[in-house]
Amino acid sequence: MPITPPQRSTSPREEPRAYPKSHSNPSSNINVSGTGHLVPLAWLEEGLHEKRTVNPYIQEDVDNARLEPLKVWVEAVLGLSPEQFSEWVRHIRESEWYKDEMIQGGLIAFSDASVPAERYLPFADIANRILQLGKDELPGAESYPLDEIVVIRNDPNFLKLIPEHQGLGAIRIPDLLAVRANKILQMQRDKSNNFEWSDVLTFFEMKFSNQYFFDNFQAWRRRRGLPKLDRRTLLPKVTSKKEILTGTKMTLRAHTPKKHAVETERYYDLDTESDEADNITMNDPHDGDYNISSSPKPIRNNEESMKADARLRAGGYALETVACSYGTRLFTTGIVIEDDRISLWYYDAAGIVRTKATLSLFHNFEEFAAILVAFACCEPSQWGSLPPDIIKPPQSDPYPESFPPKNLTGYTFPITLPNSGKKILATLQKPVFTQYSLVGRRTFLYVIKTNSPKLKNPMVAKFSYQVTSRKREQDVIEVARDAGVGHLPEVHMWADYWKMSEGVRAIFHARSGVDSEFEDRVFRCIVYTQYFPLRDLFSKSCELIPTMVYQMLDCLHDLRYKAKILHRDISANNVMWEKQGDEVVFKLIDYDYAGFVDDEGKPASTTASSKHRTGTLPFMAYELIRDMIRRAKPDCKPDYQSVVHMLKHDVESLYYLSGYSMVTMPEVNSEVKRTIYRELVSAWEDGSLGVISAQKGQFLRVDILEDMSLPPQSLSLRPWLIRFCEVFQEAQQKLSTYRKSGSSEPFDLETMGGTLSRDAVVRALKGEENIIFSTRREKVAVPPEASGSGASDVKTVEETINKSEVKEPVPARRAPAKKATTKDTTKDNTKGKEAATKDIIKGKKTATAKIVTPKKMAAAKASQVKDDVSKAKLVVASKVTTTQVPTKRGPTTRSMARKALLAD
Repeated sequence: MPITPPQRSTSPREEPRAYPKSHSNPSSNINVSGTGHLVPLAWLEEGLHEKRTVNPYIQEDVDNARLEPLKVWVEAVLGLSPEQFSEWVRHIRESEWYKDEMIQGGLIAFSDASVPAERYLPFADIANRILQLGKDELPGAESYPLDEIVVIRNDPNFLKLIPEHQGLGAIRIPDLLAVRANKILQMQRDKSNNFEWSDVLTFFEMKFSNQYFFDNFQAWRRRRGLPKLDRRTLLPKVTSKKEILTGTKMTLRAHTPKKHAVETERYYDLDTESDEADNITMNDPHDGDYNISSSPKPIRNNEESMKADARLRAGGYALETVACSYGTRLFTTGIVIEDDRISLWYYDAAGIVRTKATLSLFHNFEEFAAILVAFACCEPSQWGSLPPDIIKPPQSDPYPESFPPKNLTGYTFPITLPNSGKKILATLQKPVFTQYSLVGRRTFLYVIKTNSPKLKNPMVAKFSYQVTSRKREQDVIEVARDAGVGHLPEVHMWADYWKMSEGVRAIFHARSGVDSEFEDRVFRCIVYTQYFPLRDLFSKSCELIPTMVYQMLDCLHDLRYKAKILHRDISANNVMWEKQGDEVVFKLIDYDYAGFVDDEGKPASTTASSKHRTGTLPFMAYELIRDMIRRAKPDCKPDYQSVVHMLKHDVESLYYLSGYSMVTMPEVNSEVKRTIYRELVSAWEDGSLGVISAQKGQFLRVDILEDMSLPPQSLSLRPWLIRFCEVFQEAQQKLSTYRKSGSSEPFDLETMGGTLSRDAVVRALKGEENIIFSTRREKVAVPPEASGSGASDVKTVEETINKSEVKEPVPARRAPAKKATTKDTTKDNTKGKEAATKDIIKGKKTATAKIVTPKKMAAAKASQVKDDVSKAKLVVASKVTTTQVPTKRGPTTRSMARKALLAD
């Protein structure tokens, strides 16, 4: 802990000596950049914070946060009973902690700040001094389970993202953090300024919006019997001889008072708090108005959008904390400070719970101090660790010494073999994946080893917080397997461990009742055979992306028509692969969001669904995102009919996955080129719903795909991707034609009149069905290697063999020029793209089908065309006709310079 200052005021009536502006830090003995030094204020303005849009789901979760009385929140989250809370508050008030020299110095500097950055160090001084006083004086707080907790300034340093979330997570800069001092010492040895999100115990986010904040502080000092401060020197003002003779009291009205609104804000009152309200107006439970009748209220310049910003940022920090710690946190907490008003926030997989009241750092100083000490008294489980009696830390790194851990490597958990009923012990190895999510399943995967001699093959354990009303994933997979569906994962074991309603939530429910919107979740584990991520396969070569699509189309088709199941969450993390002999076989995993449907593709009446949204935003179908936007509008009618998830939406997600894989997964050394390649899809990951839908709309346009920059590894797949895009254009055109016709015949929305059926899509992608929208575009043959193996399925571990027909590819587009460079010569520079893409050719070609066996596929792979990145040559089929692209003359434009950069 920080060293206690040698002197502080102990007499109840003794005034502190003098209060200079304090920039000291209790942890000053630990010299870490960014904690005790001053940096130019220009770097610390509000604009320095990361401005990337907070995940769209965070806005929804924050808006729907459950409100709880302060005492209930403190008891449930911090384990501090109302009786002990009251006792601590009375002790702090009687001991007059607010007169402590360091605390008063911090309060003065905090109130005198002109920009938010000037408040960070004073607040850290106040918090750390409170923690020290709590250990020294409060009964029951003599020692903290996590020794040496330090509140430290973090701004202007960003926190590190984990490699799995590069490009997905945001670079964020919390204002202050509560961390362990040994982590600071480690950073000093490593010469690092950046914490990791797994280091965070809790975070503090501040918002500065009151221009006359110091006047409020002066009013508070007067109420506490403290002398008025000289605004220039910040020292106690000496009472003049005239004031002594006339008996004039020191007030804030030494000059003509400003015309302010009457202060009406109510502050938290511990003794009068009820379960129904926290003494604030329920019309605006987030913020109140001052209620000091003898003091004028300063004019405020903060709008509701500014107030909400701090809460949204805090939600973003909570997201990063749970998403970047590889499943180590069951929940996390945060503290939001808007001027002097403080709210406490709790985040778990079931939602967000915040305090109904806002505490004032001044008027409720004693309550705030007691809460800070309560945080320091928390065990690891109260900081959000997984129950250590179930997910046990290794003996070499026991709790609380090793908390918080970076990941769960070395942790063990019990699980039962389904056939024998024998309990075995599994040990977590390397983390494989962690979902970028705050409220919801929060899935994470680890490679595991067991003490069972029968389980020799590599396996992974998938953990998630699954809605209790949903059918278990292993049961869905069993139904699909019995129906003859291929490309399914092999499941070995499973177990349910605890429910969210059994922990902190149980106290909330006992004290305040169960919220009608609460959706219970169970911590569930399922053990699979180990498969491999797509990035491992597509980083060097993208030639198997079409093969992935063909196999996944087979899987989706059989799920729907054989098992009556929709997967409903096609994403880059839910399609994996393995080698079976010489063949690459793709697997569709993660059936947590899967739903059963009837013969017409509508949700079965017996299917229980989550109240929370389903799907992964970057790959969600355009229509579903537009539906989310419409439902979120204030004027959305109560009888609005939401879009029903259908097979066509999963097919569209597969299209987005193809394009996403082509631009994000190939290895690209240049950061500039990598940014250019990802330009069209980057907003899918971190944009607002409106931006995501707009970018998805762009990706459904052929002319955009023609101009899109692609890495050399995927350049030859552009014609194939364009044909995939044209499938959706034809589907939309067919629906539009049907609506205009006024036909009474039913239209198959599941496959858009058959256009999005498996067979139709495969024929179109292989160039065997003429759905080209532009008559001017010459056809380019896609090499058989780029089209994948063509096999709809191969023999898998489930021993399911599906034979499909593969047709000869038909030339579809113009080939690159003979003198090809890394510049994309497949682009058509002919004018009039917009008009040409509207033309529709309704004729269809039929190609002779050939049966392709695994042996023939292996032979075909032997002749695959390799993309030589170093020489930047694009190799195409020998029979492709080449056309010289006309040389452009004239000045170099920005787009031409950009293309030249990509060609370097």
